[in-house]
This record gives sequence, C-alpha cells and structure tokens, in this order.
Amino acid sequence: MARILAFVLLAGCVPTTFAFSPTVNHLTSKPETCPVDVMTSPPTRDFQEVGTLEFYNGTEPTTLQAFKEAVGKQVCGVGGDAVIAVANPQGQFTKGTVIAYTDSGAARRGATPAQQNDNELPK
Repeated sequence: MARILAFVLLAGCVPTTFAFSPTVNHLTSKPETCPVDVMTSPPTRDFQEVGTLEFYNGTEPTTLQAFKEAVGKQVCGVGGDAVIAVANPQGQFTKGTVIAYTDSGAARRGATPAQQNDNELPK
C-alpha cells in the first residue's frame, strides 16, 4: 500500500514535457530565457515552421501561460520565436507548432493593427 501511495505522489510531481519533431534541419539555438510569443492561430507576419510539439508527460496545460511555461525553453533551444498552441476538445494545450519569424518584425501587407496581435500572449 505504501508503494502505491508513493507512486501516486511521485506521479503528481512529474514535470510537463513535450516531444519535439523538427521540420527544418537546424536553426541557431537561443538563450533559454529568450522571448517567446504564444498564439492560437498563425501570426500575420512572415514565418517558417521549425517543428512540432506534442504532449508527452505530466499535466496538460489548460492556459496559454501554462503552455508557455512548459515549452518556452524548448522553443528557444530549437531557435524558435513563437509557438502556435493547439487545444484538444477538453481545452488542454497538447500540441504546438514552433515557428521562427522570417521578416524584420513588420506585419504582412494588408493586416490591420488589430489583426497583428489579436491572438498573441504577451511576452
């Protein structure tokens, strides 16, 4: 009985982790504390897909902030600037697409200022 209780307690302490699958060869990694944008739809600025993240272990994040905390270091480590979070039907963020911006920071032509940042979580 004590072993079962110990296992249950340890299971609650497992950090949330995501498996990364690259879609480009290699970008230069960034410092672990680099700024990371989190959004739920593609940004209006130009970008390239770096890879995908899929929930692997721990507790599924249910807020964009929790998702950012779970994947931020990974995004920086693979050279990403942002991640597009994908929620499952239960509202848990279990997938993401890591992207790297390919422009100088200006929005794509034709986007209004409201469209530029309407889906991004502040850095």
